[in-house]
Amino acid sequence: MNSRPIDIVIPWVDSSDICWQQKKNEYAKSCGMDINANSNVRYESWDNLHLVFRGIERFMPWVHKVFLVTCGQTPDFLNTDHPKLKLIKHEDYIPREYLPTFNSNTIEMNYFRIEELSENFILFNDDIFPMAPIQEEYYFQNGEVCDEAVESPVMPVDVGQITEYSCMVKINNLLFINRHFHKREVQKKNREKWIYDGYGELLQRTEGLSYWDNFVGFHDRHMPVALKKSVMRHLWEIEPARLALASANHFRSYTDLSQCIVRYWQLCTGNFIPRKTLGEPYLVTAKNYKDVAEDIAGKPHQMVCLTEDCTSEEFTVIRDEINRALESVMPGKSSFEK
Repeated sequence: MNSRPIDIVIPWVDSSDICWQQKKNEYAKSCGMDINANSNVRYESWDNLHLVFRGIERFMPWVHKVFLVTCGQTPDFLNTDHPKLKLIKHEDYIPREYLPTFNSNTIEMNYFRIEELSENFILFNDDIFPMAPIQEEYYFQNGEVCDEAVESPVMPVDVGQITEYSCMVKINNLLFINRHFHKREVQKKNREKWIYDGYGELLQRTEGLSYWDNFVGFHDRHMPVALKKSVMRHLWEIEPARLALASANHFRSYTDLSQCIVRYWQLCTGNFIPRKTLGEPYLVTAKNYKDVAEDIAGKPHQMVCLTEDCTSEEFTVIRDEINRALESVMPGKSSFEK
């Protein structure tokens, strides 16, 4: 059991909002940036944030509060008077010198400044949907985070700007962690947590990287993660200049750090309980979207995560099919909806 409350944080932006697009492009121009360099591939919305809230209410009823973090936008469907809901604007917690920000890393790496946020919280995204009952002990046990400590190498591949940026941020994260930890000491001290049978086939990744003295990467599942507010604050205390430099990036930049360093720190200190990460990530395309929809509706996945790879013309058909599948699992409004 957990004596402390557990909150959920969901960062969200309606990127189809014309006013938001204009503000973003105007600020990019004023900074001398190419507005296309930090633009989204498309501005269509999945229109299914309400289903994230349905999943939380139905399958995670033990959650204390849900913090929806936005630039000031409010989803039309949302019951803003819900007692479990906290609407947080960027300006409510992000220092003024970092605003405005269009950088998800700046938004997430400053969460420890949200005064009302509990010490123990789960970081969600708006593309992740609870689909089956989840016990709070999956995320926290006796106040300790639950996670999987699995190595996996960063693979630098040249397949476009987004992948290059993602790879660079992962390298920045590793540089940060390797400055503070020696891999062999970390794994020797908590061997039972790193060589844990419950990880199954994933153990082969860690064993295959045993030759190297430093961490060359961590296995990151695009699923909600359990984080501690005090750990995020601690990282700011020990490397304030580096984190301030990253937070000053109003747009994505190659000097960014991501919230993954909080998770990695928790793993490297050994302050976690090992368990395998569950959930099913989908890359949805025009070729597989019907199969994905059928799988979502027919299998009791703990979580599903959606990432699309399609043209704008294909997106509407794909979105409607996938949303129907999600609705079939979670019919009827939640109390978070008007």
